[in-house]
Amino acid sequence: MKKMKLISPTPELVNIFNSYWTPNPITTIVKVFEDDDEIDLTKYIAQFKEYGEEDKKITEKKDLKEFLEKINSVYHTRVSEIDSLVKELKKLGIDSKDSLAKKINSGEVTLPKFVACCKAATGNYTYSFASKVFSFINAYEYPIIDSFVATLLDTYEYNDRIPRSKWGDYSKYIENYNNFKSHFGLTDLSFKVVDKFLWTYAKILLDYWADLGVLSYEPISFDTKSLEK
Repeated sequence: MKKMKLISPTPELVNIFNSYWTPNPITTIVKVFEDDDEIDLTKYIAQFKEYGEEDKKITEKKDLKEFLEKINSVYHTRVSEIDSLVKELKKLGIDSKDSLAKKINSGEVTLPKFVACCKAATGNYTYSFASKVFSFINAYEYPIIDSFVATLLDTYEYNDRIPRSKWGDYSKYIENYNNFKSHFGLTDLSFKVVDKFLWTYAKILLDYWADLGVLSYEPISFDTKSLEK
């Protein structure tokens, strides 16, 4: 079977894919694969616009519980005990979205520490959920862990790629992601912007990958050893 080469994520292309999440999408015809024909992606734009509207609602939430609940609902991360998680966060002096942001941005609450709170509250290592919370707090410092995003990162060829098996350590995931951004000239873009490109592209590829055998989307398990650091 012919191997299909993924399109190279130039800043211009990333901007096009991000525009699908806005009220004013750029409707330029693009390729799905480098060695394939250009196609019209207009049929996808409506669903991505809805995702953009939901993201805006998350950003606008001020209350801590509502903020966490909205992320959990929109991204289907299946965290069952948000109330318990809020109680665990209060033990760290976090009683609002603003106080959570301050402690994350100061480095007092790291993603492994947040995951530990989730584990105490829910019994599960909610790695994907935690990364989404951090991403909405600071999109320039924290990328999202998502099976779509991670699969494309692992499929692209770029310099100094860190093996996927090490990505359960969030610091390694960030390092790898930065290597990806550097290779493709995306260093000036926030993780959120690049996340949206990868996730949008992956959703479009769902129409193709099953028949072509190009991609298989698998989650990343949290490395519990990172809690000991």
